[in-house]
Amino acid sequence: MNINSGTELSFIKSSYKKKVKKTIFTFWLLNIPMSVVLYVIYRMVIADTDYVEGNFLENVLQILDITLNLAYSFAFVLAILFCSLTIFLNTIDKIRNKFYLSLLTFIGIPSFCVVFLSIAILTDIRLYSFSSIGNLLNFSMIYLIFTMLEFLMFRRKIDRLMLRLEVSEIVDTVF
Repeated sequence: MNINSGTELSFIKSSYKKKVKKTIFTFWLLNIPMSVVLYVIYRMVIADTDYVEGNFLENVLQILDITLNLAYSFAFVLAILFCSLTIFLNTIDKIRNKFYLSLLTFIGIPSFCVVFLSIAILTDIRLYSFSSIGNLLNFSMIYLIFTMLEFLMFRRKIDRLMLRLEVSEIVDTVF
């Protein structure tokens, strides 16, 4: 083994790490506009809610429903922001190289939110306005589906990068 092959291999490994970080950043940048679009659509759905004229108590309940919708939308945007930041955990080799840990960085928190909201709806539907929490559940499920698709694309790209690294290491050891 000559000196050039050792330096070439270290160059390939550093190039691999840069490409992995670039890929993770690219998928994070893909996640942000998707999240913003979902948030805007969610707010439009909330704004399109029709309220009927009624007595004083009905008006107070409608104001409380609007406040509750705004609180849900704020929680939705915070959850999406936190979920998009967990993608950066894939920069850690131990997480990125294990399929299920990497999967959790993409869909772990959204899955928890969907399960929590589903349980909340199923256990006591009378306490919640189904339209309010139902909209939140629907948009959380849409976000979960999109991040799952994003994860599958991410794994395919990372697997191709790892395959290139392994091939270059084999070629380096043979020659």
